[in-house]
Amino acid sequence: MWLERVSQPFADLIEIEDARDHLRILDQDNDAEIEAAIVAATAYLDVDEDGFGGLGFPLVSQQWKLRVPGFAEVMTRLPFARVTSVDAIEVIGADDVPASVPPADYMLTGSGRLKQVVLTSGASWPNVADRPDAVTIRFTAGWPDVDAVPGDIKAAARLLIGHFFENRTAVVDGPSAEIALGVERLTTRYKAFAI
Repeated sequence: MWLERVSQPFADLIEIEDARDHLRILDQDNDAEIEAAIVAATAYLDVDEDGFGGLGFPLVSQQWKLRVPGFAEVMTRLPFARVTSVDAIEVIGADDVPASVPPADYMLTGSGRLKQVVLTSGASWPNVADRPDAVTIRFTAGWPDVDAVPGDIKAAARLLIGHFFENRTAVVDGPSAEIALGVERLTTRYKAFAI
């Protein structure tokens, strides 16, 4: 089972003017450094191209492919919170011929943040080839746009921007304990397994 990001990562969480206000910088002399801090803060909170890190899910709408060997329940469970749609299911049939599962045959369901693809009444999954990538589930996850990202996640991004701007040279341990704790408290409730 593995993930592949189909769409490119989204724009920065915080605009340059917002970051300047947070940093209390009036001029534009440091914009390159501020932009680098914005990019670093966004990357810190978002998942990477393999679906790891950050808060554990894409922050702003991205399309992904989940490749699995079959349709067992554990295989059709989607790996992120904030899944908004299943866009397509493609299979490599037992005869090694690619095919698509009709959208009327499946639906996205779930409880809380756990989402899964299930069959609709009367439908059945096709037989698939014996290979690790026999089934590809295309899905979209994340808030619709940057404006829809909650304010406390953006507040966490501002804390990180301040840290990365003030520590432009190498820092051994990453954000300080105070910054890390602030980010954690602001974002914990959004994680798939919130405390």
